Amino acid sequence: MSDQSSTKTVAFDVVGVSKKYPGVTALDDVSLTGYAGEVLAICGANGAGKSTLARLLAGQEQPTDGSIHIPGWDKPVSGPADAADAGILLMHQEPMIIDDFSVAENVWLRGLSSAGKVRPWGLVPRNRTKATREVLAKVGLQDVSPDRLGRELGPGLRQMLALSRTQVNEHSVLLLDETTASTTEEHFKDVLALVEKERSAGVSVVFVSHRMPEVFSMADRIAVLRNGRLVDVVATRDTTPAEVMTLMIGQAVSAIEAPTTVSAGGAPALTVNALTSGSATDISFSVQPGEVLGIYGLVGSGRSSILRSISGNQSRDSGTVTVSGRVVRAKSPGDAAAQGIAYLTEDRRREGFVKDFTNGENMTLATLKHFSTFGIINRRKENARISELISEYQVKGGPTTYTRTLSGGNQQKVVIAKWLEARPDVVLLDEPTKGIDVGARMNIYQIVRSLADDGKAVVVVTSEAEEALMLCNRILVLKEGRFVGEFTPATSTTDDLIRASLAGETA
Repeated sequence: MSDQSSTKTVAFDVVGVSKKYPGVTALDDVSLTGYAGEVLAICGANGAGKSTLARLLAGQEQPTDGSIHIPGWDKPVSGPADAADAGILLMHQEPMIIDDFSVAENVWLRGLSSAGKVRPWGLVPRNRTKATREVLAKVGLQDVSPDRLGRELGPGLRQMLALSRTQVNEHSVLLLDETTASTTEEHFKDVLALVEKERSAGVSVVFVSHRMPEVFSMADRIAVLRNGRLVDVVATRDTTPAEVMTLMIGQAVSAIEAPTTVSAGGAPALTVNALTSGSATDISFSVQPGEVLGIYGLVGSGRSSILRSISGNQSRDSGTVTVSGRVVRAKSPGDAAAQGIAYLTEDRRREGFVKDFTNGENMTLATLKHFSTFGIINRRKENARISELISEYQVKGGPTTYTRTLSGGNQQKVVIAKWLEARPDVVLLDEPTKGIDVGARMNIYQIVRSLADDGKAVVVVTSEAEEALMLCNRILVLKEGRFVGEFTPATSTTDDLIRASLAGETA
């Protein structure tokens, strides 16, 4: 990483900035400087103020107190248009993709604007086709057709498509607000290459994240926020992930106990035989009671197809699923829950909860019959159980708080509580910690381990090799729809899993 201790060119200067909402102080007297040709990571737990700071820099919100200075821009950044003109480009955690626009139209979205309104689709000039393909290749999307619609892309591809705009919009400051939360390890190398290119070009890159391996692989400095205040700014080379995480949450992070192999002496809780669905082909495996089985693979390997077909979210072409010896033919998630299977989707914001429901309404959504007599809900009984769940899962906000307003970690705990209330024998988790900070992530890990301790069979799909080894008793690696290896944490490394997922090599 570059040493900028001698000559530094200021790219932005945040001076005494505070941001207050009714009853909440999101940022409190924060001063921070970003430099050209530098990657500055901003870390903190959920609710620390990271995204608020990014939105202020991007002109999407205005500070309550203090000021933000951009060299060469002699007035406040009063809105997104000002930010763009001042050379600030913001990439959101939730990729800004228009579903009904083609990939090419999404790439050139700003260039399609006229008088502040996006022109009808179909107006990307034909002579931009070659340029579009070149742009897509720079972010690892060389195999994606420019004519595909945005809605046809999964979360990882949508995020990389959004990042392609860095190649077609001029900027001097690039804000990456949790943009790697939806990407997987094979796409992270494309993000890393993009960031290195930006740094070399003299761009000031601000990387908002809580994923320590990514922070330490790209950042020159790390600014840590906690409860809206700037705790410290440290040089990456002078600190460690453990020290940064301690700054983030105010206490040392205790490691969870390493998983061990679960004996296969008894009858499996879940058996999948010759399942074919979506991208997954001829999949067979079993899970013991009390076992956490990991399924690791790259985007397009068929990971999610396996869980979605088991849980009734997706039809299967062939194969059987049995739970404790009973054949399960689920036609919907509710049907699966009634037969002992709970499924937590990868995309919690679109499929995990009802955005216009409160925490209480979402938590009991799958189990209303437990509180009903002849179709009439006993609200006192329901509210009592909701209060217990709020406490048990440590969900911030009360029963009447809208789930959509919570942090990612708290939203995930609401979704987990909803499905575990159905008392399943088998729990399927698709990317359970995506977009969740380190504190909440450890909380989710503890919940998963407690499920296994209670005798549940747990299947975790993850795109993070490190997470698979930390959380799972056994890991199956998927490549192009088929299993290519089986690993145990005691004898395996992240390189073993990644190598198998890329080349099908198990040694």
